[in-house]
Amino acid sequence: MTVVDESAHSILEGIEVPEGFRVELINGNVIVSPSRKPLHWKIQRDLFRQFFLQSDWEVGTDQTIRHPDYTDEPQPDFFAMPASAPVDLEGSYPAERMTLVAEVLSRSTRGIDLVDKVELYARFGIPFYLVVDPFKRESTLHCFLEHGRYGNAVTIEFGRAIALPEPFRFSIDTSAFPAYRSADGC
Repeated sequence: MTVVDESAHSILEGIEVPEGFRVELINGNVIVSPSRKPLHWKIQRDLFRQFFLQSDWEVGTDQTIRHPDYTDEPQPDFFAMPASAPVDLEGSYPAERMTLVAEVLSRSTRGIDLVDKVELYARFGIPFYLVVDPFKRESTLHCFLEHGRYGNAVTIEFGRAIALPEPFRFSIDTSAFPAYRSADGC
């Protein structure tokens, strides 16, 4: 376990982020990413809509989440947490209350989302991590945490439903998820 280094948080707060970019702190590295394509937002919006219809869940996009034991400050593309979970409205979202986080792959952060964030979200104790890959036209649900690692990953092609385990009582419909025309996103 890492003790939270307040200087890392103050560095992020002091960075002037150019318009059209976002900043995350992942494994001690400051990650600056360009704004996303409309395809990316369409998938985020569809996830938001599907979860929002379920009254048990508080959902959001592109918000910083923090864990009290770690310095990382990811901004998942989407998250769901119990609607009853308390949140400091003037702070960050509490990672330890997250039930599901999702990332939509982009060329600039693909490696981070597929490797670093799998480890990071498991370390944070987030039960479900969904990776939506519009390049390969598939989604992978990492689940069943065991000793700080995901014990299972299920990959589903776009167009098929992703059955979410408990505590969810619904499936994610991927039929409206758009995909890139080519595997390299061009």
